[in-house]
Parts: sequence; C-alpha cells; structure tokens
Amino acid sequence: MGQQISPTKTPRLYATYSLGLFSGGQWDMMGVIIPLFSVFVGLNPSEIGLVVAARSALPVLFSVHGGILMDRLGVRLVGFWVGLAAAILPLFYPFAGWFWGLVVLQLLSGLITTLAMASGQTSINRFSKGDPAVLGRYSFVTRFGNFFGPFIIGLIWHHFGSGPTFITISLWGVLTVISVLFIPSGTQPKKRGKTSCSDLLSRRKEFMRALSLAAIPTVSFVLLLTVFRNCPGAIQASFFVVYLNQIGISGTIIGFLTGLAEVFVGLGSLTAGWFAARANAHWLVILFVASAIFLICLTPLIAGVMTLLITATAARGFAQGINQPLIFSILSRAINDKQQGAAVGLRNTVNRFSNIIVPIVMGFMAEWWGIEVSFIIIAVLFIGACMIVAAQIRYFGFLAGEETCIGPKVEK
Repeated sequence: MGQQISPTKTPRLYATYSLGLFSGGQWDMMGVIIPLFSVFVGLNPSEIGLVVAARSALPVLFSVHGGILMDRLGVRLVGFWVGLAAAILPLFYPFAGWFWGLVVLQLLSGLITTLAMASGQTSINRFSKGDPAVLGRYSFVTRFGNFFGPFIIGLIWHHFGSGPTFITISLWGVLTVISVLFIPSGTQPKKRGKTSCSDLLSRRKEFMRALSLAAIPTVSFVLLLTVFRNCPGAIQASFFVVYLNQIGISGTIIGFLTGLAEVFVGLGSLTAGWFAARANAHWLVILFVASAIFLICLTPLIAGVMTLLITATAARGFAQGINQPLIFSILSRAINDKQQGAAVGLRNTVNRFSNIIVPIVMGFMAEWWGIEVSFIIIAVLFIGACMIVAAQIRYFGFLAGEETCIGPKVEK
C-alpha cells in the first residue's frame, strides 16, 4: 500500500512531477528530431549512430559528479542552471548541419538534459522512500511529457521544418526551469554562506564513496539491468526512427509511435506496485526488460503492418513502465537519503553508456549487413545477457534471497 502524502509535502511532489515531465519530454523530443535532422543533412548510418551516441558521452563521465552536486548543493540550485542551459542549447542546432557541429552540440545537450532528468529522479527518490506506488505515479505523470513532446515535434518537423522544431524544444526547456523554481527551497541541504566555485568541483573522497556503491550486490544488479533496460530506448532514439523513415513512414507517425510507447510506459508504471506485491522484484525486472528488447527488435519484421507495429510499441512501453519503478525502488531502498543523488548519477552513468554503445554498434552493423540484421543481432546479444544474469541468480546465488534483491530497507 502506498504511503500517505502529507499536505505540506504536496507542493514539492507536484513540482517534482512537473520537473520529471518536462525534462524527460525534452530528452525524447531530441531523440526523435536528431535522427531525422541527421538524415536531412545527409549523414550516413555510422555517422548517425555516432551523433546519436554523442549525447551520452559526457553523462558517462559526469553523471556521478552531477548527482554528488545535487546531494551537496540541492536539487533546486543544480536543476535551475541545467534547466536554463537545456532551454538555450536547442537554438543552435539549425546552424550546425554538419557532422562535427552536431557531435559538439550533442555532447553538451546530452549532459545538460541528463542532469535535468536526474534532478527529478533524485527529488522523487528522496520523497518516496522507495515506495513503488509513489514511484509508479511519478513515472505515470512524467510520461505525459514523453508522449506529447515527441508527437508535437514530429508534427512540427513534418509541416514546418527544422527551425520551428528546435524553437519548440527550447520553449519546452523553459518549462523545466519554471518547474524547478516551484520546488520549495526548504527541501534543500542547509549550507553555511554562499555557494563558491570550489563547491562545484569534484572531491575525490565523495567520488570514491559514490563509486563504492557499485560494490553493493543490489546496486550492481540495478546497474547491470539498467544497461539492458536502456537498450530499447537507445534503439528507439536512433535506428527505430531511421528504419521507419527509410520505409516511408512520416515524421508525424514516428513521433506518434514514440509518444505511444511512453503513454504505455506510464500505464505500466501504475501496475508496478501490484506486480511487486506478488513476485520478487528482480525476476520481474529481468522478465520485462527482456520482453521490451524482444518487442522493439521485431520492428523490421512487423513495420509493414501498422496494426502490429502499434501493438508491439504499446506492449514494449507497458513492459518498460513496469520495470522502471521497480529499478528505482530497489535502488532507493538500498541507499540512504544522503547518497540518493550519487546513486542516481551512478545509474545514469551506465544508462548513458548503453546509449553510446547501442547506436554505434547498430550503425556499423547497419552499414556492413543492413539495418534489419542489426536488429536481430542486438536482440540475440541483450536477451542472451538477460538469460545469463537470470541463471547467475538462480543457480549461483548472485543475490542471496528476496531481501537482498529488493535491497534491504535502509534506515533513513
């Protein structure tokens, strides 16, 4: 049963919902427009893969530090500045219609948008105390941004072109900034004096403490499954779009399909608490992660039949919706409040690592053997990896019992 929400905490909850909605929506908007824009300016498949992957390079290096800053300075302060940058950067894309120009912008935009999303995730992790029901509601609400954002962007791209599309993304980023401003200042860490430049620098002791979280079996399980879970998202933001565009499906329909997946992510997230009450969380995560990978890798086989494509997209979204709150819950329960930002940063690091590897590998495979074959190879590799993890848990006790898998509830 979900925890009761105190009226005094309601403004923070709503502001956190809004922050997650707009920051996550902007990430998916860029996931639709960048592959389309890359094709428009004439990049080849391997270049498209590198451009898409570039937005995850800096998050791999700096997500942990960003999480530490949120623990040190507070979500509100960090979220404001990254939100402001997220509103400005999209305006430069129409003037960077070549490979290296897009790579540089993707490097910066990827880090900024990742930290904006991490602000919302850190805030809700602290607020929820690991309750799957609260986390499920957060995931559900944020999916409205993930649905309407890509759909709007696909529509504007199809009818008006690149300039108005990137202006719309910039205006969406302004809403992220406004959301951060509604997070009550009293929820932030108490600090003496003003924030100085030294507060922004990495501190070795804090960084090593954050990395040491990976030694906890529950956390290492979460990190590994996060890599697998992000595979469908990495495909959706790269060669799912490229393939559908290649066979003549319009940007409007592509945006609709991307948004549809997110709607069903939201619906699936509402059922996470129900599933968690009836089965071990780690088995549920493995099952639904593998299902989502299988469903998106069916794309070349079913894309010619729109009904099947819509059904597979919806089912994939539902599976992703169930496993996300469970992953958040497992991680949140294993870590104390003072390290929630670092834990989110660590998870985002491996998340973005997957975003780098999958598009690059698929891009080169698409050039060598064709896009259709690249989908099949990815399915075999990642579903096989899920099966190996399941066997490790089942037969060799990688996680010892349900308490470890759920992540023993840490005293806050």
